[in-house]
Amino acid sequence: MKQTYSTLILMGFLLLAAVFAPACSQQKERLIREKVAERVAEFRKKTIAECQANLLASAEKMADSLLLYEALNEVNDSLKRMRPFRPLPPGRIAPMDSGAVKPLFDQ
Repeated sequence: MKQTYSTLILMGFLLLAAVFAPACSQQKERLIREKVAERVAEFRKKTIAECQANLLASAEKMADSLLLYEALNEVNDSLKRMRPFRPLPPGRIAPMDSGAVKPLFDQ
């Protein structure tokens, strides 16, 4: 009789383990899928943020270089159109000493 009870108790535990084992594994799989989905979502979010930052940086550089190029072209065009006039030749300047040239020392 004692052996029957212990056998029944053992069979009951085995039956419970057989019934709840697939449920536990299904629950573990569901938890694993949820964690993987969360990590994938975080990775995508992080990657998208990095890509947007890189895109904005390259677009900023491109816009700055285009604006600088346009500004320099406007300056160069305006300078090419406006050529300065030719200056008049300077007037003749009279020498300060108008005396005859003679040697400094007589021999």
